[in-house]
Amino acid sequence: MRRSIRNILGLAAASAVIAVGVPALAGSASAATATTTSASADYDDYWGYYYSKYYNGSRAKAKGHVYEDEDGDFHVEGRVYDKNSPGWLCGYVQVKFENEDGDDSTYWAKKCGSSGSRYFHFSEEDVDNIQVRVCYWDNYKHAKKYCGRWNYIYEADGDE
Repeated sequence: MRRSIRNILGLAAASAVIAVGVPALAGSASAATATTTSASADYDDYWGYYYSKYYNGSRAKAKGHVYEDEDGDFHVEGRVYDKNSPGWLCGYVQVKFENEDGDDSTYWAKKCGSSGSRYFHFSEEDVDNIQVRVCYWDNYKHAKKYCGRWNYIYEADGDE
């Protein structure tokens, strides 16, 4: 969604320049369009903090960075935090990459203990959208619990 808004604002700015009648840009409108398209191909944004649900007054959290490299692969990196939770719960983040066919790949990182955070980095090619969710991991039951909602951190435009 952010990418769509950025594209609309870029088109509005380009329209304003053309309306003003700058001679240098008016003569090469197709070149300006090609430059805008190639510049928007690389995606780069920050996300978070996103949170798990509360457990006894504490929540796990995560934040990070999503970007597209020059080869078209998408990368999600960040940190997951576990603060003030009991020893049997760990901060847990899931990152889900989905392609245009609806196939998805989900990765996770876990941080146990109240001190500091854990770095994570995942990447995929052929990505249509990326979502992040923060949970707690129950070490006794070996299962996710107290999960927050899925948050979109990247969505491809519908016209691509």
